[in-house]
Amino acid sequence: MIDPISPMLPIRVLHDFADRLDRLGIRYMLTGSLAMFHYSNYRMTADIDIVMELERKSGEMLARDIEPDYYVPHGSMRRAIESKRIFNVLHQETSFKVDCVMQKETPFHQNAFERRKKVDFHGKDIFIITAEDLVISKLWWASDSRSEKQLSDVRNLIRNELDLAYIELWTKKLSVDDLLELCRKGI
Repeated sequence: MIDPISPMLPIRVLHDFADRLDRLGIRYMLTGSLAMFHYSNYRMTADIDIVMELERKSGEMLARDIEPDYYVPHGSMRRAIESKRIFNVLHQETSFKVDCVMQKETPFHQNAFERRKKVDFHGKDIFIITAEDLVISKLWWASDSRSEKQLSDVRNLIRNELDLAYIELWTKKLSVDDLLELCRKGI
């Protein structure tokens, strides 16, 4: 039995889900805590965050492919696709949740999606958000909530060698450059 605190459980579900997306030709990128795990450190997570390009037809294909291994709330999925929001599916065997985030049409989100890269993520090639775009995304999420978890993640990420000019450009455009400065100062 896999320890639920172990990073192996979400990795196993991620590999399975990404295999299905690849097989169906659905473009995606990993973000959130598991992307953080790739770039910095593992912290326990309750879900897998995957941004994807999904239309009604490809959503129906995805639902047919992953059921019954995953619980799919069809109504939530349709509404999320139409409104460019989020829905979740539940891996039946492990009860692990996958947050399916619809690709947003803002310039930053489109740019981040096009910059995604393929990496070896614990034995499987996975499309993942770049470290720079992960920093910017976390600052954007923290702009309203001032979430300490997001800001702590940013402080950990910026310890690495990153394209700071790119980060500064987008944080200024998104008006979160003040949060970037707080993270740089370690506040």
